[in-house]
Amino acid sequence: MTGSTHVTSTVKPGLLVFTLYEAKGLTLPNIPTTQTGLLSGSVGSFNSMRPASSQARMASYVTPGSRPGTSSSRPGTGYSHGGGIHPRYLPYCVVEFDKCEVFLTASPKSPAPNAPVYDSPANQYKFDVSRETDLTVQLYLRNPSSTGNHRENDFFLGSCKVQPRFEEVAAQQTTPPKSKSSTLPTPQPGHAGIDWVTLGFGSGSVRIGLDYVANPSKPLTIEDFDLLKVVGKGSFGKVMQVRKKDTSRIYALKTIRKAHIISRAEVTHTLAERTVLAQIDNPFIVPLKFSFQSPEKLYLVLAFVNGGELFHHLQREGRFDINRSRFYTAELLCALECLHGFNVIYRDLKPENILLDYTGHIALCDFGLCKLNMKEDDKTNTFCGTPEYIAPELLLSQGYTKTVDWWTLGVLLYEMLTGLPPFYDENTNEMYRKILTDPLLFHGPEIVPQDARDLLEKLLNRDPTKRLGANGAAEIKNHKFFDSVDWKRLVQKKIQPTFKPAVENALDTTNFSPEFTGEAPADSVIEGDARLSESDQIQFEGWSYHGSRLQGTGEGNMSVKDPYLGNGSIQN
Repeated sequence: MTGSTHVTSTVKPGLLVFTLYEAKGLTLPNIPTTQTGLLSGSVGSFNSMRPASSQARMASYVTPGSRPGTSSSRPGTGYSHGGGIHPRYLPYCVVEFDKCEVFLTASPKSPAPNAPVYDSPANQYKFDVSRETDLTVQLYLRNPSSTGNHRENDFFLGSCKVQPRFEEVAAQQTTPPKSKSSTLPTPQPGHAGIDWVTLGFGSGSVRIGLDYVANPSKPLTIEDFDLLKVVGKGSFGKVMQVRKKDTSRIYALKTIRKAHIISRAEVTHTLAERTVLAQIDNPFIVPLKFSFQSPEKLYLVLAFVNGGELFHHLQREGRFDINRSRFYTAELLCALECLHGFNVIYRDLKPENILLDYTGHIALCDFGLCKLNMKEDDKTNTFCGTPEYIAPELLLSQGYTKTVDWWTLGVLLYEMLTGLPPFYDENTNEMYRKILTDPLLFHGPEIVPQDARDLLEKLLNRDPTKRLGANGAAEIKNHKFFDSVDWKRLVQKKIQPTFKPAVENALDTTNFSPEFTGEAPADSVIEGDARLSESDQIQFEGWSYHGSRLQGTGEGNMSVKDPYLGNGSIQN
């Protein structure tokens, strides 16, 4: 099933106030006396054979909270805490709204571990609303044998997905109609106020509160953010971790120098990145929250995903096992299918552009090389991408279609399974020769099983017209390698990742290079005469985005949404 164009209702920019009160009826696991604590999905402790990329990387982006304490003891030893239950033995909650995640801990005064109470004022959060999307609540129980911030063995207790009602409750008519001809306004579908919501994939329910408040749109400036850390740099500018002052939400702020992209003829690519990020609605793509500009710079405010680049984890672990590789490939396939449904070619798939969120799902980022308005058989000729991932048709200057993304997906799967891209060579020209002529070689079936080998041979077909996916993503999904994947559950993020990155809280930047985080964050002043002509500035008209509708375009209401996601108000 391909991604379809989904026209959403216009949502006014505003704030969504979420409160978690309590949970009840949870089914807790029987925790064994000993736990191996082994990393699910890891294959070994050896390092990746692929050298670090020479290109400047922008690293990760997703959001807030602080973890419960860690312990190697079972409930019993140290179970009580100040007259109550120690927080490490109480379920914790991860709440996600538009890829912005917060972490909530239960009160030690909770009556029982299966009935946690979240009565702290700190468990009320404000989310910036820039478009219509769902809110997800997930409950976990800390595995007492886990150490540090490792959470891959924590116990999943259940989740629910809620569609907020994006209308102000106070604005609704509450008095009886004066006559029979008068009728009460029909409320919008969705959730508002305080209510119990049943958990899926477990037992029990949670009592939550949701209130939406429209916030009159005002132009954003850099002064609306606290600059916290530098997390990435490039020739374009830098990426900083920031805190929005009015809501305290953590974001990634990408700054782009106008003069730089004009001099390199990259204005079209930059505008395309903003357009795609604002209009695509997919659980595996980093969303744009806001965009604004100054006379010298462009600013993109994105969800902050701080689980680290897939490249970082692949370098550390060497390679991934078959199940973990299949999981990431399936989520990426859904993201690329969504982009193709919107006639967008991504063109730069690589581990450096894939982030892991708080719970271990992937988040595709960096859309600076994407190509818009590419219909099924349209070809483009721009030579771009990362050398290890370049498809043969680019090297042959034959022009290429959307199928170029399926080649890069095959290269990525091969690298995840083996630790290196299939035609890797330190000499770029020699690597290009291998891409065009060398046979595809495989490790033994214990590393690349037969189904994976068959899929790779079909994705890495040098003839793009015969490549698997040439007739759409559905034929890749139907390959036997993915027989175990429930695509509906996958796109609804109801399949739990086997690996969760070690992240202490929203401010944690340990998954980013110290080369970046050690630098003092600042919105640097551009030296020299950076004033642009009026004709140059006109190119950036309509850049600002504050939610739902893109300024300066006729497509502001349009988003692309996977049909599996549905439109129900509450989904378990």
